[in-house]
Amino acid sequence: MKHLNRKIKGALLILFTLLIAFIGFSKAGILFSAGSGDVITVSTTKKTFDPNNYVASISSVATTIPTTTTMVTTVTTTKQVNTTTTVTTTVSKSSWQGEVLSKSKGVVNGPSGKETYYNLNMTTVVNIMRKAGYSEEEYPYWIREDGVKMLGDYVIVAADFNTRPRGTILESSLGYAIVCDTGSFVKTNPTQIDVAVNW
Repeated sequence: MKHLNRKIKGALLILFTLLIAFIGFSKAGILFSAGSGDVITVSTTKKTFDPNNYVASISSVATTIPTTTTMVTTVTTTKQVNTTTTVTTTVSKSSWQGEVLSKSKGVVNGPSGKETYYNLNMTTVVNIMRKAGYSEEEYPYWIREDGVKMLGDYVIVAADFNTRPRGTILESSLGYAIVCDTGSFVKTNPTQIDVAVNW
C-alpha cells in the first residue's frame, strides 16, 4: 500500500511539474531562430498553443544594402579671345574756298586765322609726337607733292599751345592740320598758325 502511495505521489508530482511548465510555456510564448541570426518570438493569447493562431515578430533584422557612390567631374574650360580693334579716322577734305598758302603767297587768312610758313628740320618735332603716342605706323612723317610736311593724313603746323595744345586738329587752307609745334609768333598773334613746308 505504501509502495502504491509513493507511485501516486510521484505521478502527481510529475503531472504538477508538467502543468506548471505548460502554463508558463503558453503565457511566455516560444523563442526560436529563423536560421539567419534573426530571433523570432511566437506568442498566443490562448492557454493552449495553436500553431494556426499566433503572432510572430522579428526582434532584430540586420540587413546591409551595398551603397555605390558615383563621382562626376565637371571640367570648365575658359577660352580667352584677344580681339584687336582698329579705329580708322576719316578726315573730310577741307571745304575751304578762300586763298591757299603757297611760296608766292607767304601770308594768307585761312579758315583758322592768319597763316604763314616755315622750313626747318622736323626731327625733334616728330620725335616729340612719337613720345606723345603718335606711332610711325598710324602717323608716318612724309612730304606731300606740293612740299607740305605731313604727319599721317595731317598738315604739320605750329600754333599757340595755350589755345591749341599739341595734337589739336584744325582746318587750314592746305587741308586739315595737326598742331605739333609752336613759335614766338604766338606772342603777337595767338590765333596764327605756321605751316611746315620744304619751300
